[in-house]
Formats: sequence, C-alpha cells, structure tokens
Amino acid sequence: MTLKQTLTALCLAAGLLGAAQAETVLCYSDHEPYGNMRTRFINDVFFKNIESESQGRIKIEPHWGGSIAKAHDELQAIADHKTDLIVAVPEYSLQQLPLHQLFKGFMTGPSGDAQVQTLRRIYADIPELTAEYQKNGVTPLLIATGYPVAFFSVKPLQSLDDIKGQTWRTASFWYREFLKNAGATPTNSRWGEETYAKLKNGEIHGLMVNIDSAIDIKAYEHAPYALVSRDFWLGHIYPVVISNPKWASLSEEDKAAIARAADKSYAELGKIMDENYAQILKTAQEKGVTLRELSAAEVAAWAKASDYRAMLDRWAEEQEKTAPPT
Repeated sequence: MTLKQTLTALCLAAGLLGAAQAETVLCYSDHEPYGNMRTRFINDVFFKNIESESQGRIKIEPHWGGSIAKAHDELQAIADHKTDLIVAVPEYSLQQLPLHQLFKGFMTGPSGDAQVQTLRRIYADIPELTAEYQKNGVTPLLIATGYPVAFFSVKPLQSLDDIKGQTWRTASFWYREFLKNAGATPTNSRWGEETYAKLKNGEIHGLMVNIDSAIDIKAYEHAPYALVSRDFWLGHIYPVVISNPKWASLSEEDKAAIARAADKSYAELGKIMDENYAQILKTAQEKGVTLRELSAAEVAAWAKASDYRAMLDRWAEEQEKTAPPT
C-alpha cells in the first residue's frame, strides 16, 4: 500500500470512527408493558421518527413493564440516573407537579386530533407547565394521551343517574369528587388484582376509569355493563420526558431532529386514537360487554351533575394560597 493509499485508509477509518462516536443511544423506561395504543405509538411512531429525523444518529433503547422504574417512581429514576427518558405521569407526582393536576379536572373535552392540538396549544400558551417539569430535572419531548373515561357497572345502567347511592372506584381525587357530587360514594383501591377482587366480591358497584384499563384487568367479567363517550376526555396525559443534563448534552442538530420527530408523530396521533377507540369498543363487545354511547345531552347532564367547574375554581384558589411568592 502506498503512502497516499495509507493516508486515505486512515482518513476513511477516522471518518467511520467519528460516525460511530456520533451515535447517541438513549435509554427509555415505561411502567407499562409494550402493546397498548400508547406504548405502540411511542415506540413504533415517535422513536422511529427520532431515528429517521436524526439520520440514525439517535437510537432509543426501550425498557417496558417497569423493569427500570415502576409507576410513581419516574422522576426519582431520572434523578438517580437510571434512565435518560421516561414517561412521567403527572398524577403519580402530585407534590412535584401541582399545576399538571388540572388536566384531570376537566370532565369533558375534545378527542382525536382535536385533543392533540388542544394539548399542544395549552403547552405553547402556558410555559409554566414545561417549567414545572424542568424544575424536577426533566424536559418534555412529547405529550401522549390515553383513552376516554368509561363507566363499568356490575348492574345494568340505564343512565348515569343510576350510580346514585352506589359505591364506585376511581383513582383520581378529581373523579372521586365528581362521583360524590353526582350522588355516589367514591372509593379507591390498588389497581389490578385488588380492584378486580372488590368487583368480584360485590364491595363496589362499578369503575370510573379509562376504557382500556378496564379491559386490561378483565373488569367485564364482573362489571359487564358500560356507558361510554368520546367526550369523556381522560386528562391522564403521558409526557415523554428527558433528563435535563442529557438534553443539554445533545447538539442543537439533534434537538431539532427530536422536535421534528414530535411534530411528525403528533400529525399521526389523532388518527391512531380514533382507530384504536373504535377497535377497543369492538373488543369490549367481543368480551361480552353491553355498552352504550351516551348522547351529547347525557354528557352535558353528567358534567353539570359532577359540578366540575366549581371544583376547578376551588382547586385554583387552593393553589394560589399555597404557591410560593414570586
């Protein structure tokens, strides 16, 4: 090999080495197993768009089912450097993310692409939301969403008036107040086997929960009657966040690639939500659920009975009292 050829080979090798060094692998943690609408969207759409927009410079290494961090432990896992990215549910971090609790305070709201655009506009118009995450060591990259709320009952439900005097389980402090205002007795229990057992034993009359979660724990085996509506927007958002130090370490080019990936993913999310909502209703019926979609008038009547606006006002007043001086 001539000296010129040797120099050329060295340059090529150096270039290849530089390319290898430029590749960034980011660890991602999720408390749920891979397979539902949200996890498939994050992995199959958002993460693939990141790799594509970065031209392969950024790759995501996902870990599912709480193998790195369980639900409620997300922000601590980031602080302990166990992962670079994580889905950080606001409801699981009440003390750290007080402003984000307002999302669950809206009983009704948009669905599909309208919901996606609403969430994006909210974050654009209220920078305090992103700042709240950043104060806790992370920066939001994408705001994913879940399914609407459904009411699964052990007895046939002609209308939501039928829940008066009954005991219903829901996790959200907002929803427990909504149930109470509507005349039911709200209760809570650990999700999964404990809640399933309470349905089986007749300790509770029903569940107020996002429809996919009810299907996941086979609630239909003991609560086979359901009232549903697209308008029961589940404000249980699922932000995908990255640790602040890791975000700061990325080049501006890579940050821009992730932003483009989020934009492309948002453009697909509304259609994915609509298609999966139709599919999960079909799945519920195949499992033996007798379900009915509520009319717009029935949804409005429930919103009035739940008195959600008054509770939002009380919550806002409490936040103002406890907020630190600026």
